[in-house]
Formats: sequence, C-alpha cells, structure tokens
Amino acid sequence: MTDTRSTRRIAPRAALVLGAALVVGVALSGAPAPAAAAATTAAAPAAAVLQTPDFVAQLGYVEGHLRVGGALYADGRREEALVHFRHPAAHIYPLIAPSIAARGIAGFDAELDAVRAAAEARKPAAEVSAAIDAVMAKLKAAAGSVPVEERRDIHTGLKVASLMLDTVAAEYGQAISDGRITDAAGYQDSLGFMQVVIGILRQAQPRFQQADPDRWKAVAGDLRQLARAWPSLVPPAEPALSAGEVEALTSRLRLALDGF
Repeated sequence: MTDTRSTRRIAPRAALVLGAALVVGVALSGAPAPAAAAATTAAAPAAAVLQTPDFVAQLGYVEGHLRVGGALYADGRREEALVHFRHPAAHIYPLIAPSIAARGIAGFDAELDAVRAAAEARKPAAEVSAAIDAVMAKLKAAAGSVPVEERRDIHTGLKVASLMLDTVAAEYGQAISDGRITDAAGYQDSLGFMQVVIGILRQAQPRFQQADPDRWKAVAGDLRQLARAWPSLVPPAEPALSAGEVEALTSRLRLALDGF
C-alpha cells in the first residue's frame, strides 16, 4: 500500500495501561447483535466486503487514530492531532464502506468529517472530544453488528488482536530510522493500536486464562514487556525498545493468540 499508516493506524502522557477497556473490545464481548446485522453480505461485491476479523480490525484502527488524536489535541498539539483525524476518513473509511453497507449498519463518515472540521477550526478541546465520542458510539454499533455467535467466540477477538499486532509492529518499525524515532505519527499510531489490542485481550482474559492459564501467563508477560515501547504520547528521541524487539514480541504474541 502506498501509505501503510492509512489502513493499519490514545493514550495520555503516561506508560501504556494494560487494563484499558476500549470500544472494539467491549463490542466483541457478547452483547446482543442489533437487528440490522441480519443484512446479507450478498448486497455488495464479495471482494469488497471484509471478513469479520479484518472488518473489526479496521474499526480498531479508526479508534486508535481518534484516541491518539484526541490526546494530542487536548495536549495542545493540534497540528499533530490533525494527522490522526484526517487519516480515517481519507484512507480507512473507503476501505470499510462496502462492508458497512453490506452489513446494513449506519455509516459514520459524517461523524469523522465533523471531528476533522472541528479540529481544523481549532474548536475547544471539549467540542472535539464530543465529536470523537459521536464516532466512538458508531464504532461500537458497527462492531456490535458482528453476528452474536462470532462475537461470543473468543477466537474472533483473538484474531482481531493478532491482525492488529502485526500492524503495531509495522508502524513502530517504520517510525524508527538509524536507531532513533523519526516519525512521531507512526509511533503514536502503534501506541493507539496497541491500546485497542489490550482492550480486546482484557475482554478475552477470563475465558483465555481459565482455558489455558500457562499460555495466558506467557501472553500477559509479553504484553507487559511490549508496553515498555511506549513510555509517553510524545515519543522519546531514542526508542525504549528496538524495532526488532517489538517485532519479536508481537510475533510471539501472535503465535500464542493464533494457536489458542
């Protein structure tokens, strides 16, 4: 892809919190599916409609963008925030629009545009936050359109987390050049995506831990090690973990999740 950040892309100024409960994770936890979820995917070309894990992962990327953008905007870093507010509408939404139509659920392109417009107009942080909340509500509904049997299957959430971990490693690696973090947006993307992953795994933890306590112990340990890569919203000049270390940890996590 010409811009991996566009289809792959928060957190406060603090170390990553493993207990984060985020929109996509909550929506995958087993609440009843809305009636609109019964719409057949035959309404759109098969090649254009994403399978459930890919669709939900893309929703997670939108969430990650908005969370990191909101944190930056609230911190007074408004130009940096705009990078994250513009990407979902320009690059992610066109990819998922056919899937939204096929699932018969409400779109949220207008809400994404409202976030961007509010930020470009330099509206107060509270107004931008309210616009973000409107998108988050639509994201939760979109993730909730997944048929209930899929959402209640722990493997659905684990597959979404695995897909997003691959993107976390890619974004983090692209943010580093000559041993230094030179792309703040890429670093922040990986931070936002990692928080969404943690939200999903937090929802999966009780069943995962009960079914395979040893595997969960290893996963939790690797998550704690991986979280060290993001000590703050604004990246340090020198990475806390190298790109290779992040790649190794995410690869090990993906093997554990995919093998559950």
